[in-house]
Amino acid sequence: MTEVSEATAVYGWSPTIPDEVVGQLLIPLPRDLEVTEDWWEWVRNENRHVRIELTPSRELRIAVVSNEGSFIAAQLMFQIQLWIRAGGGGMVLESAAAYDLPSGFRKRPDCSWVSPRQMPTAPRPWRQKFDIVGDFVVEVRSPGQSIRQQQEKMVEWIEGGVRLGWLIDPFERKVWIYRANGEVDELDDPTELSGEDVCSGLVIDMSRVWD
Repeated sequence: MTEVSEATAVYGWSPTIPDEVVGQLLIPLPRDLEVTEDWWEWVRNENRHVRIELTPSRELRIAVVSNEGSFIAAQLMFQIQLWIRAGGGGMVLESAAAYDLPSGFRKRPDCSWVSPRQMPTAPRPWRQKFDIVGDFVVEVRSPGQSIRQQQEKMVEWIEGGVRLGWLIDPFERKVWIYRANGEVDELDDPTELSGEDVCSGLVIDMSRVWD
């Protein structure tokens, strides 16, 4: 369990997050707590075994970080990076990147891509969060997380401005494709995935993801 006494003294409050989280955990924030960048970074750094997001209702949403999800995200990022270098442009980011959605969510996808037109203009290093929303995001189901929970997260992404989203279930080898127009396609054990008109020319070889 995370040691919180020092942070509580500095920030006035800090969450107690268990070492093991089943599904997802919601922790309400105190009404008078100011969510500063320093506080947010401390919480994230002290709890790298989980993913922490902030909901519009001022709750921390805690979910487990799985090895399977990390492996899949790494495989996707490798293929996306090859496409970027071949002329696709933009940048690919892993789960440490946080996006602030218009609704008040601060969310972290397993993998995301930002188009050239949205890339930050400030010199690196960038802040730990972006005022933009990724054009394309990927979420990978973790053990203990239900499909319903993950599907709700994908809707949040689309409503927040994401143009294309993939929900990958490595246990059932299924993929759900979410589009900005509200369409959702369910694919059983696909051999490849297309970036469609959002990531034009991107084709993911799923044999490198599943196996």
